[in-house]
Amino acid sequence: MRVTTPEPASQNAGTTFSEPSTPGIHREQISDLKLAPTVSAPASERISQPEVSAGVLFRALVYGGTGYGEEAWVEALGLAESGIPVQLVPMGARKDSKRLLPVESRQKLEQLKHTRLDLSRSVYYQGSPADGWDLETYGRCRVARTMFETDRIPDGWKDLCNRMDEIWVPSPFNFETFAASGVQETRLKIMPAGVDTKLFRPGLKPLTIPKKRKFSFLSVFDWHDRKGYDVLFKAYTAEFKADEDVCLILKVYQINDPLADLESKIVYFLEREVGLPLEKTPPIILLNGFIPQADMPRLYASADAFVLPSRGEGYGRPYMEALACQMPVIGTQWSGQADFLNDSNSYPVEIEGVFPVSFQVDLEHFAGHRWAEPSLEHLRQQMRRVFSNPEAAQARAARGRAEMVSQFDWRVIIPRWVAEFRRLLEG
Repeated sequence: MRVTTPEPASQNAGTTFSEPSTPGIHREQISDLKLAPTVSAPASERISQPEVSAGVLFRALVYGGTGYGEEAWVEALGLAESGIPVQLVPMGARKDSKRLLPVESRQKLEQLKHTRLDLSRSVYYQGSPADGWDLETYGRCRVARTMFETDRIPDGWKDLCNRMDEIWVPSPFNFETFAASGVQETRLKIMPAGVDTKLFRPGLKPLTIPKKRKFSFLSVFDWHDRKGYDVLFKAYTAEFKADEDVCLILKVYQINDPLADLESKIVYFLEREVGLPLEKTPPIILLNGFIPQADMPRLYASADAFVLPSRGEGYGRPYMEALACQMPVIGTQWSGQADFLNDSNSYPVEIEGVFPVSFQVDLEHFAGHRWAEPSLEHLRQQMRRVFSNPEAAQARAARGRAEMVSQFDWRVIIPRWVAEFRRLLEG
């Protein structure tokens, strides 16, 4: 098994990987991955922002690579480019310090921070978990964008949601779980997220990932129990042997536990929970940290199939990105992604059932809720099926790409957001 951990990259160097502490794990380098430079709009090129009467005060998690942030910056720019005045008020990180966004988009977002609106005539929009909302400020109306990944919402969210005029959720799954939790259905509206199918597309130059094998599975997730990494490791190591020409690439974020030693966690899990010594496991390649958004499609291009046996998702952005890149996708048939994953365009994984979340879960706000348990045996079957039948898998992937383009591309989704904001501003 190989586990690699990146060091921070300079602007002019590729991402390098530090020497892991586990014996037998080699130093590796991705030599062709470049980070976008730090850029602010030159004073001479900044667009002056005249004071306007009404628009959207857009307060949201925008930066940092979170699920909320990855959709929010696209939505804010989409509204502005459609002629709706937007005043951007980032929550959390105030700028793109990780340099994840395209330079031009970063500059435009900076400009939106200087817009000034008459809040009494504007929509006050907030995009974050409900416990981060500002409930003391009012506008023409108050709209919140949020989601949750289990069968219910956390304690206290119901009252917070019912103090908003509208709650925009990304999927029918969330409409049902929020309503079942006591949020008034008249306030709920399904507003799907999208994917940039011009950016996330097939045929791109892959990132150079040393020592990967002929067939590569890729999984992209934030490291915590909900993502089902334990099920993935068990299925992968049970189905594939060390001498098969296959590897598993993990692109892992550590938003919730930034100091965790993932290399040690993986080794411990394989040896103690799976019962396999390292020399008998097929390769696992760990890419830890953030990759600029412009380079994410090349990461998908580096693998032959995407797999994520998540126990619950709000809408499942990585599944969308992988489908847009025309990858065979293996994912759990429950929660937000069930809105677009099916037997025609992907390889859904059956669930054993929906079970209570242990009170020993790593993130306590899930404790006592219920989420799905992906079938270990069916995940094994689906991974082997994709590995053994690449032509059939590519046929499904082509259908998945076509559906992302026609139904979920931001060029399809943003006009819906624009129409809803115009309804609120003009109604």
